[in-house]
Amino acid sequence: MSAIETLREMSEVWSLFGDMPDDATIGVDLAALYLGVSVKTLARYRQNGDGPPYVQYQSSESKARNQRVNYLLGDLRAWRNNHRVSGTMQAAQVRGLAFTSLSDFTCPQPFWTISNGRAIVGHALRVTDDYFKIYMKDSDYGLIWLSIEEALLKDWVWADEREIWHSTFVKFLKRMILNSITMQEKHEINKFLKNSLEL
Repeated sequence: MSAIETLREMSEVWSLFGDMPDDATIGVDLAALYLGVSVKTLARYRQNGDGPPYVQYQSSESKARNQRVNYLLGDLRAWRNNHRVSGTMQAAQVRGLAFTSLSDFTCPQPFWTISNGRAIVGHALRVTDDYFKIYMKDSDYGLIWLSIEEALLKDWVWADEREIWHSTFVKFLKRMILNSITMQEKHEINKFLKNSLEL
């Protein structure tokens, strides 16, 4: 298993919203981060009607059917308090960034970006509390949800931060390749031994 060290667990993100009032309006990306779920999971909650209350309004520059969704922080707090972790698997997902299969690298993760998403600053669970609060308040920064594989194809502000993700991904892929090579060699040896016994 590969893992990346974080400065906080997903559940600790809540405290970073502590000095914001209940009537603060939160976009979908930050709401998902606050709840510790992906943007897709939050959208599923909305579709199924079992998520937190939300406000939906049409964007002024668009006549499209897709409307912008926002949440009130107080509603998110109330919903979160009524929906505690219900099982060990869910608890493991909330705890951190562990990668046990290739599909773990394709799950959306929250990343802070700058300049309208042009460059990744870092993973939301790895930036310091002070920077997290700055990023939340500064309109130059935004939160996006990307898989690790997608994030590695973007520009990054800090090469050292990208290196952590790159190394973990490459080590995992190398381990998978070596495991496959080993299994193939095992099958080739078994085939050879079986053919030898038949002679």
